[in-house]
Amino acid sequence: MKTYKWKILGLESLLIGILFFALFVPNILSRYFLVVILLLYVFGLYFGFPKRTSSSIHQKQVTVLFVIFACIYLGVLYLLGLHFGFLQAKVQFSVGTFLRLIVPLSIIIILSEIVRYMFLKHPVVIHFKKGVGNISSALTYIAMVLLDLVIYTGVYDLTNLDDFLTALGFVFFASLSSNLLFHYASLRYREKGIILYRMITTLYIYFMPIVPDIYIFFQSFLRMIFPYGIYIMMEKLYAQSDKTISYVERRRSILGNTIFFTLMVLFIMLISCQFYYGILVIGSRSMTGSINKGDAVVFEKYEGQSIPLGQVIIFEKDGMRTVHRVIDKAIVNGEKRYYTKGDANEKMDSSYITDDEIDGLVLFRIKYIGYPTLWVRELFHT
Repeated sequence: MKTYKWKILGLESLLIGILFFALFVPNILSRYFLVVILLLYVFGLYFGFPKRTSSSIHQKQVTVLFVIFACIYLGVLYLLGLHFGFLQAKVQFSVGTFLRLIVPLSIIIILSEIVRYMFLKHPVVIHFKKGVGNISSALTYIAMVLLDLVIYTGVYDLTNLDDFLTALGFVFFASLSSNLLFHYASLRYREKGIILYRMITTLYIYFMPIVPDIYIFFQSFLRMIFPYGIYIMMEKLYAQSDKTISYVERRRSILGNTIFFTLMVLFIMLISCQFYYGILVIGSRSMTGSINKGDAVVFEKYEGQSIPLGQVIIFEKDGMRTVHRVIDKAIVNGEKRYYTKGDANEKMDSSYITDDEIDGLVLFRIKYIGYPTLWVRELFHT
């Protein structure tokens, strides 16, 4: 292996180490310190290694494609906001915000994409029995994902369950998806389109006075599928390899992807509980026998429909959601009252339930799939 390739691996490993340190020791390395680190990497790679450049006749078209998809992403978010509502932005635009957040984040995005491109232009390939692997590309990918995590380290409290799940979905999984696309596009079409896409989709929150009040997993899902949509468009419009794909293979790929994303949309709609159907994990043993701890129940939203005796309902009382069975009901002074009991409890619940307190009617249960959620909650002692 050539000496400069060992240097490439060493620089990538060093960058990963710095970012790991910044991730697990937050508030030690400021964003401007990351700017300095990335700037040193740009100069070091430019002056210390052989010059390798590439260009594509589709470079300008791909840049425009990235900008279009970034605008579509924002458009989808704000259209969803018309349904879910809007919130005042947590960080309002000001001179302080501009200097403290916008400027360093913009520079980090620009420099990180330049560093990505420079590393990818110096591949370090290892030969295996069944193929080859680009170790340099893998290390660069890890570094870029870590950089995304570091940028958001100060935004989320990772000791809080809700913040942890938000960071996991909104940052980590979205970063895994995005950086696959950015790797692919950077190597073929340079970094300009990626920089514009990232700046539009990342920095808009600092310029907009209101932001959509959208369930976080919807946003995470959008952040994950938009890179895939860009990849599909680039493959279809510009990739030479697309010409060799047979009609049958293309149809199978489209069908498989359609099914996958349809199932993902349905799942996210269920766990959000923002639509007519929802899903809820059972965390107690009060219904053991019919619905066990660790199961999940699928329910339909209660909108005044008739509730027969024996129906399992979801209701919220004193800030706690409960899944119990209706064992009796009555009308008192024109008010519908429902009396409930857990199947495993000896006595019925101490107070009755009214229409306003009912969230949904349980349709069926799915065994065991709620255990991962319970384990995470126990880890965070919630």
